[in-house]
Amino acid sequence: MKTFKFKSIWLLSDSEQTARSESFSPKKTLLVGMNHTGKSSLIKSLFTALGAFPAGQLDRWNKDTTVLVEFSVDGVDYYVVQQRNNRGLFDAQGRLNFTSANATDWGRNFAELVGFNLILTDRKLKSVTGDARTFFLPFYINQDGSWLSDWSTFDNLQQYQKPIGPVLEYFTGVKPPEYYDLNSQKLVHQKDLSELRGEEKVIKTIKDRFGRTVPLDGPKTMPEVFEQDIARLTIEINEINSEQEEIRNNIVRERETAESLELQIKMAHQALSQYDSDSSFLQTEPHNVLVCPVCHAEHGKTFMDLLRYSEDARVLRNLAVELKNDHLKISRTLEGSKDRLRSLDDNYRKISNILETRRGDLKLNDVVRAMGAESAFAAFEAELSELEVKINPLVTAIDKLNRRLSELTNRKRSNSILSDFRKYYDIALKSLNMPSVETGKMNLNRRPKISGSGGPRSILAYYAALWHTSLGEYGSFSIPAVIDSPQQQGQDATNLPIMIEYIATKLPSDMQIILAVEEPTKFKFEKVIELNEPYNLLSPDQYDQIRKFIDPFTDAMYRALLG
Repeated sequence: MKTFKFKSIWLLSDSEQTARSESFSPKKTLLVGMNHTGKSSLIKSLFTALGAFPAGQLDRWNKDTTVLVEFSVDGVDYYVVQQRNNRGLFDAQGRLNFTSANATDWGRNFAELVGFNLILTDRKLKSVTGDARTFFLPFYINQDGSWLSDWSTFDNLQQYQKPIGPVLEYFTGVKPPEYYDLNSQKLVHQKDLSELRGEEKVIKTIKDRFGRTVPLDGPKTMPEVFEQDIARLTIEINEINSEQEEIRNNIVRERETAESLELQIKMAHQALSQYDSDSSFLQTEPHNVLVCPVCHAEHGKTFMDLLRYSEDARVLRNLAVELKNDHLKISRTLEGSKDRLRSLDDNYRKISNILETRRGDLKLNDVVRAMGAESAFAAFEAELSELEVKINPLVTAIDKLNRRLSELTNRKRSNSILSDFRKYYDIALKSLNMPSVETGKMNLNRRPKISGSGGPRSILAYYAALWHTSLGEYGSFSIPAVIDSPQQQGQDATNLPIMIEYIATKLPSDMQIILAVEEPTKFKFEKVIELNEPYNLLSPDQYDQIRKFIDPFTDAMYRALLG
């Protein structure tokens, strides 16, 4: 599992000659301060520096402030310096890796750095790689929007077409990073295969057209071409012979079926004829007593009811009609089989004649034409053989990738992940003093929509379920959970401590947590940052020291951008 952690942040305002630096615990950090003391400014600067602009305006904040953030990816440290849209990435020794003056370039480089390979669709229906906004989206609860029922965490998410579902599926493991790696390989293979198939089709078309102009059954002067013809024709005649045998067997069975149906139809007609005679006799002659013509027993008139002549005759007529229809069908099938057999016999005789043709007394013109034709056909076959050597491995590779992609997205895996998510959500609701809800139909991207003070608690439970699931069996990334701030929509003195306690004690133990609150708490946080002065997050006391530290980064960035 890849791990991303925030380590430190430096803020520098040259116009105001103020600055500030803070570091974060790899476990739990608490930002404490009343409104306007800079909690949100500090947190939003973290994300802005990395290319994700949080929603919401910062009051009295200098947009020219230089931000330097230290972070780690799988234990490897990096620095990013940001001023306006300009960014530079440095390694732990301060060596410049790359610079960017626009969001697109930075987003691509950032995604590559952290190993974020999610593919999304933009508004123009083009495939694009996710950037820092989608990387941090499920892990940052922004006080300006994230506590509501929609995803308003970062600005300009509308650039993507329905990004929420794919983002959540990516981090929870429904479609993990491996899926996108394999799918990317598959697309490359499919493109190569398509080009080769197109080339193969062109060569076959030219060969077929050339073959209609220069017949294949002409004289052969090149031994290898002659051998190829013999081998090809032998295969064809064996295939025809095999198909002939199969069709002959089918014809025998079909003829037997047709004869059987003819006999049944004849018997049905005879029975119907006998019925008509008996019925006419019974209806035209007066009979008080019926004498059986076989045993000469005498029966009363109810014997006609027992015989049920009318019903028997109706059934017999229906049977005769069905038999006739069946006979017509089998007759058509039989004729089709005979036609196919005649066609195969013609092809068999034609190929046999070619194989038995003597290569004797050839005319000079035949030889000259044959030499050119043979060379051309040999070239066609060589080209097709080379293409086949390239095509076969691609087909095999694509099949293998399809099998692995099916394994990664199979229903059992998806149901297991969704089941975990629902379980964690239900547990979180109970811990946050919320009633249980029906989660049987709850999907990953279905945010709760609860009004009043219960709304933020249900939102926290929802995010917590995502975080637990993302760090579960199928997850691939450990990303800090940043929460600003749970005191929303009038949380009372009972429920606010419950939310803070849950964050401090019930979230995944190996997850980095940064929590912003207004008042201190009794629950343990490894690092506590206290902010006391409204609108004075940055201080003149630290300006000189921090400027000396940041200047080498900004100087290197601008030299690269301007050089």
